[in-house]
Amino acid sequence: MNRHKRILQTGLTNGTRGQRISESTPPKEHRGWRCFAAIPWGLLSVVLLVGCHTPKVSHEAKMGPVYDRPFPLGQVTDAHWETMQTNAEAADFIFYDHEFVGQTADLTPLGRKHLLSVALRLEHVPFPVVVEESPRGENPQLDEARRQTIVNQLVQLGLNREMVEARVVVAPAFTEGLSAIEGEAAYYSTLLDSQYGTGFRGMNRGFSGWRR
Repeated sequence: MNRHKRILQTGLTNGTRGQRISESTPPKEHRGWRCFAAIPWGLLSVVLLVGCHTPKVSHEAKMGPVYDRPFPLGQVTDAHWETMQTNAEAADFIFYDHEFVGQTADLTPLGRKHLLSVALRLEHVPFPVVVEESPRGENPQLDEARRQTIVNQLVQLGLNREMVEARVVVAPAFTEGLSAIEGEAAYYSTLLDSQYGTGFRGMNRGFSGWRR
């Protein structure tokens, strides 16, 4: 009897102690939160601010170095077309051999018309006025006489003589002219192409009418 009482008392005592231990000791999952709460709030705010800060990168830095970037759309081709256009405008200020009467320094009617166009534009462009040099420079006296004709005519039209003297030069044309044989071949080639083109267009119109 006494033995049974001691066993019961021992069990009750152990149960009470276990209950007290479990009540005084928090679960493991709550221990982490207590440790986290122990961190000073000032230090926590510093950590959050540093962690959330991202350095700003400029758009230029994102694009990479200047020499390694692609050209804007159309820039390469536009430069090519502008160069061609500039060369074509410069060619407008060339007086060719066929704009003079024979082997003289007198301008033809077409040459005089060309001279008026040059006089109107000369002060607004940087191009020189070129008098085409004789073949292989064989007649420098004629070349200089033609140059003086252009200079005098431009001065008579109201342009400054010093400016005109500096701008009018004798030089080869930008493009070489055609020989007689080359000119004849080009003429007949153009003539035949136009005739065949007209014939084919007429045939096309005929066939289209027949199909209707």
